[in-house]
Amino acid sequence: MENDPPDASHIVRCWFEWQIDGLARKVILVVETDLPMQPDENGYEVIALDHLRAAAIARSRASPGAIDGIRIVPVR
Repeated sequence: MENDPPDASHIVRCWFEWQIDGLARKVILVVETDLPMQPDENGYEVIALDHLRAAAIARSRASPGAIDGIRIVPVR
């Protein structure tokens, strides 16, 4: 998105999913990233992941609909 913080460059793509629990429905923003997410992976950086989290939250807040949660996943 055009108003994303600079660290949004590690967001590869985003989509919405529904999480259904009985009659309750939650909207989840799924953020796919190319950053290493496990401490034992080469190139893992806590600060980069914190910036990614902030970018995902900013993207969630910019969404026209209510977002109940964010899920960050590695590129498949």
